[in-house]
Amino acid sequence: MCNFTIRSAVKEDAAKLSEIYKYYVKNTAVTFEYAPPSEDEFAERISSTLKKYPYLVAEDEDEIIGFAFARAFRARPAYDYSAETTIYLRPDARRRGYGKALYSVLEHELACMGIKNLYACIAVTERQDSFLNSDSPLFHEASGFSGCGEFRNCGYKFGNWYSMIWMEKIIGEFTEKPAPIITYPDLINMCGKPVADTLSRYEDKTVRVVTKDGWIFIGESNSFPPEYGMHEYNVEEEGMRIGVYTIFKGEIKSVCEIDL
Repeated sequence: MCNFTIRSAVKEDAAKLSEIYKYYVKNTAVTFEYAPPSEDEFAERISSTLKKYPYLVAEDEDEIIGFAFARAFRARPAYDYSAETTIYLRPDARRRGYGKALYSVLEHELACMGIKNLYACIAVTERQDSFLNSDSPLFHEASGFSGCGEFRNCGYKFGNWYSMIWMEKIIGEFTEKPAPIITYPDLINMCGKPVADTLSRYEDKTVRVVTKDGWIFIGESNSFPPEYGMHEYNVEEEGMRIGVYTIFKGEIKSVCEIDL
């Protein structure tokens, strides 16, 4: 995994996330929206999604570089084990490993919830132009998705007709009596174990940390002992760093190693 931070989004991220999305609305046919949503509308989208599904943000240093989230594939209960996934990166952050890491973490969180099928709705065109290329289907193919449906010339934007394909990835087993889906808020409380020993065991490992105030961080851990905490932060407690974030042991509700 690249050495940057992935965390759960909060509504205060709406300004920066909406700016990233605005680029795709105004300059590409990747999304079929014509007008960028307002910051308030975007904040509402984040809050609404997080009631059940993950909404993840990638940060390098202190800059948000992309986001990924899931939503209901269809509204009826029988579809609960399927989810639609979406990802957007800042234009200058593409092809640098961020998208692969974001999607891997999103898949991990959805699998923990009990989701079995992932679906991505992707705009495509037979003749690439300045508004749409083949990056998204190629990215999803490299991420393990495969094509499963097509709607031809179903979208009209920038004076052109564009088609849409569905791509699918199976991430769970289809048992006779599957357990009910765990909502993402419940998963944050359930997934992981309290810290029972020193944080140094997580040195240079990719971890999933949930803090007692509900924040979730995923990334490579760099631990430090209590004496360093006192010297550097005036807190006599061991801690860990994930990206630009410093987390002390007493703030951690649960932590677990993950393989991405």
